[in-house]
Amino acid sequence: MPLIVYSSMHLYNSLGEKPVFYVANIGLLFYLFTSTFIFLLFKLIDVFKMEEFNSTMINTNIILQYIKFGFFFYQWKLIFFNKNEQY
Repeated sequence: MPLIVYSSMHLYNSLGEKPVFYVANIGLLFYLFTSTFIFLLFKLIDVFKMEEFNSTMINTNIILQYIKFGFFFYQWKLIFFNKNEQY
């Protein structure tokens, strides 16, 4: 939870400035919000004993992890290939 709050504050504070690590921050926030929702939903499904959704939610979390890595690799590409430029 502190990581979500810190990342949200950093994103809000960097809206008027140059976007340093902006894409990576958005990817991290996206993954943390959706992953938290999935784990809360997983606990609710566990309480109601609905076993058919377990593999679906695990696969959804894996897909969200790949999306987060996509944001990180895009940010890395921006930094690595634009060494001479400042965003």
